Amino acid sequence: MLRMLAPLLALLTLCLPLPAALADASARLSRGFSFCGEPVPLNQGEIFEAVDQNLLLLSEARSRVWMSLRRAGRFKPLVEGALRQAGLPDDLKYIPFVLTGFAPDHSGGGRGLWRLDEKTAKALGLRLDKDVDERLDPTASTAAAVKKLAALKTAYGSWTSAAAAFVIGDEVYQKAVSEAGGEKNFYKLYFPGHQDQSAAMVLAGKLIFGHPAAFGYNQAEGRAWPPFSGRRVVVKKASTARALAAGYKKDYKTFRDANPHLISGTVPKGVAVNVP
Repeated sequence: MLRMLAPLLALLTLCLPLPAALADASARLSRGFSFCGEPVPLNQGEIFEAVDQNLLLLSEARSRVWMSLRRAGRFKPLVEGALRQAGLPDDLKYIPFVLTGFAPDHSGGGRGLWRLDEKTAKALGLRLDKDVDERLDPTASTAAAVKKLAALKTAYGSWTSAAAAFVIGDEVYQKAVSEAGGEKNFYKLYFPGHQDQSAAMVLAGKLIFGHPAAFGYNQAEGRAWPPFSGRRVVVKKASTARALAAGYKKDYKTFRDANPHLISGTVPKGVAVNVP
């Protein structure tokens, strides 16, 4: 798919004005950068080209990048805090930047900020039933993602490999490891059908989302949405979203918007809710 898009993207670069920084994107990459404190081996042609290509693809998706940067104001502090508290590298925050644009209600190939599939979410202890889907709760899903990333680091030996296994899928990553005779380093593994492109996009995402002004998003921080400022409460007895909203003196829409994980409106005992 990406190979088919390449000629079209090349044509677009001739027709549309691009941020000045893109004119020397290759030069920026040649200076090198790291991910989670681990150098990205841009001297490997395939790695350089994958990151360079995804840098262009992200740069073309300007409305998507703007929206991600705005949503980040609301959810990035939560993610950064969870990573810091668990002792995980800050660069892992670029995973939800790229996978979902920090959309808490993202759906498609997984749900929530971290695009967790049902099997993974349940294995990590998240509640998924007719009333509640905790993948849509930014706090619960981030705690689960942190737990998963830590386990992947133990399994594969580096944070880059852990991040890659997270976005590509643990089963796909393990298959690549087996085919490589036990090699676990992401940069030395082969993934058929460009399955590794999502991992390369996270690497490119660090460059854009980490330095938005350099790519033409000069006012991104000033236009970011404010962080969630409410409190988190565990429901002590079964209730409904409507009754809880009334009890906390919040209008129903505001309460439901703050709790996308409440699917049916019925709130079982023990579920955590966000009170804006």
